[in-house]
Amino acid sequence: MGESAGQIVFINSHDYVSDVTGTAAVGCMASMKTEDGKEVVVYTQSLRLQHTLEMAYATGRKVRVDYFESEAPLNEQQRLIATATGAERAAGFEGPFNLKAMWTLE
Repeated sequence: MGESAGQIVFINSHDYVSDVTGTAAVGCMASMKTEDGKEVVVYTQSLRLQHTLEMAYATGRKVRVDYFESEAPLNEQQRLIATATGAERAAGFEGPFNLKAMWTLE
């Protein structure tokens, strides 16, 4: 299990069915710049955690997240979303990890 503190700097909330494959993609992926300069990406399908991520992003609040350190099992559309952000190629990128809990710090 991992834990990181920092600020949410990117968010992608999605809830759609692909016109091409018919695959449902529901969830929220967020990128957090940590206090030590890394980038941690977390993923959730929980609406409560999604709303909390969105509010943390919108308000710029510093947060602490708790997540499973194994990568989240994403379907192909969700994997494309992660790739489109360019975060995978960034130095210090970690994730996406399944988000367990989060709380504000300041």
